[in-house]
Amino acid sequence: MDCHPEPDEPLLGRYAVSFATGTAASVDGRRSFRDRRRDDIEPELPGWPEGSSTFSVRRLPGKIGVYARDALSAPFVIAWGILCDLLGGGTIDPEPGRGKLEERENEVDDFPVMWADPGDTARALPWQLDPARRPSRCVTEIVLTPGRLCVVESGTTLWDTPRDNVAEATVKQFSLGRRDFRLTFQDGSWARLTTRLSTHTTELVELLNGGTVPEQGHSATVQP
Repeated sequence: MDCHPEPDEPLLGRYAVSFATGTAASVDGRRSFRDRRRDDIEPELPGWPEGSSTFSVRRLPGKIGVYARDALSAPFVIAWGILCDLLGGGTIDPEPGRGKLEERENEVDDFPVMWADPGDTARALPWQLDPARRPSRCVTEIVLTPGRLCVVESGTTLWDTPRDNVAEATVKQFSLGRRDFRLTFQDGSWARLTTRLSTHTTELVELLNGGTVPEQGHSATVQP
């Protein structure tokens, strides 16, 4: 979709964002892309370069490695993590900034950041949002105006949609610092994204849900 902003189009907010990354031991550092039947759609996304690895869920031996890494800063994590797995939990949280597990199927057993069928809004999101594909210095941002939600990179619009196409935005509690959020579109498709700061996530979600954030309004610089 092309982006042709009006002159002096008001800017409500601008935040660096990317696809979220799993934090539970089973999906730590990983993400998946699913259709509504939970089938893998990553190879089907048109124009996307190959990712750094194929998604898979870690079993207990792999989780122990994650617990061992975290144990350097969190005593007793390994033993507690193994115990949780044996008891069927597997949701140990050595990071104090992470909230309560909300959706085990999407946060422990899998970690989809795109949930969309062909033709759905979320399926058109640009590959530059994926940290596993973009150059390390690439920064993607959400730009929000009264009428549109855009994803931009280096001043170039990669994707946009009418603001009223966003049905709901929600903070995802089970994320480090509660920085993850979900964008659900009117067609039911969704994406899980993250910002650099929890305050940015809170502000952006409030704006997307019709609220206001003090001292945010000024002219946008959004190029087609």
